[in-house]
Amino acid sequence: MLSHMGERVAQQPRVDDRSPDRGLGGTISAPRTLVPALLAAIAYVDPGNFGVNITSGAEHGYALVWVVVFASCSAMVIQYLAAKLGMVTGKSLAEHSSERFPGVGRLLLWAQAELVVIMTDLAEIVGGAIALRLLFGMPLMAGAVCVTLFSLVVLALKVRGRSHFDSVVLVLLVVIIASLVWQVFVADVDRVALLRSVLPRPLDSSAALLAVGIVGATVMPHALHFHSAASRGHDDGSADVGQAERLRAGRRTVRSVVIAMTVAGIANVSLVVFSAALPSEAGASIETAYAALSANAGRVVATMLAVALLASGLASTLVGVQTGDVVMQGFGRRPIPPLPRRLLAVVPALVILGLGIEPTNALVWSQVVLSFALPGTLVPLLLFTRDRDLMGVLVNHRVTTAVATLITAVIVALCAYLVATGL
Repeated sequence: MLSHMGERVAQQPRVDDRSPDRGLGGTISAPRTLVPALLAAIAYVDPGNFGVNITSGAEHGYALVWVVVFASCSAMVIQYLAAKLGMVTGKSLAEHSSERFPGVGRLLLWAQAELVVIMTDLAEIVGGAIALRLLFGMPLMAGAVCVTLFSLVVLALKVRGRSHFDSVVLVLLVVIIASLVWQVFVADVDRVALLRSVLPRPLDSSAALLAVGIVGATVMPHALHFHSAASRGHDDGSADVGQAERLRAGRRTVRSVVIAMTVAGIANVSLVVFSAALPSEAGASIETAYAALSANAGRVVATMLAVALLASGLASTLVGVQTGDVVMQGFGRRPIPPLPRRLLAVVPALVILGLGIEPTNALVWSQVVLSFALPGTLVPLLLFTRDRDLMGVLVNHRVTTAVATLITAVIVALCAYLVATGL
């Protein structure tokens, strides 16, 4: 399948990859593709992933590993489409959606995108608050306020042009991956059962809820908006940019997305695997998993989990701030000041914690909502990237379109099954 994602690359003249990276425009200067892909990968290891994957492993063992694998492979296809759209057209998914679906369509897609941003913020803030309670004994509401203040500081630095955004996020990603992989190394893993779990199997209603949450946590709709914006080049379709140049950029994008999504997939599988190896009495929440790790593997291992969760919350907050800007700039006709916009986005998380709702359950349900919002992001993305007039030589191959359509259909079917079984 991935061999087709280069859009008939083998049939085109090869360009020397050692030539300077000029990007995609007359004076081509698009950003290198790996960094945007890795930044987008943060969305795939946010606190929502911690909540839904740890709960899946604790309640169903390795049974839902196949869902994580499916979602990770799907992410490779979908993120490639998002990166390609921004790289070729110089516009984000939100900008294209606003232009292609004016009037009521624009408002509905905008509302859907803002809901996605709010649910993502909820996961970031709740996850960060849980991590601060585990590490320092801080009350959940106080921890949520601290994470919110962090996002506001990041926003202020960004406005003043002093934010080292890429470097900070990539360092936090390394911390997350290293910590989670270490959890697997110290866990008592049943390797035979793990290998068997890669094959799909029927789901009961409880597993179906978590499966939908896993898909929403892994194929993140806000990551599509972010990645399309982060990959924006300056290709205006001018004749001085040859097909081979564009195809070379397409190949580079495929490699970058596969690397980034593989990294994120390893992290998500690690979450399921180490939580499945915990004692059955450990329960199905992040905090009970932390307690079980501390009792069975030692305080250092448990602390590494909490550090990974905190790094996930902070890194996801950075990406969330950027995504909120992308959505607002793409759909909004009138600019809204960033500070009140950010404060409005974090209110639901503070309300949920104030009401005393169990935080891991809040994380799981936030990811379920993201799954239901996915088709509203995937369908426009698919329509844009299969448009030859818009994409030129990097228009979707028929196989790419078929695979993306199948992924969308499976996600819709999972959501429909969840509704049919009464949630």
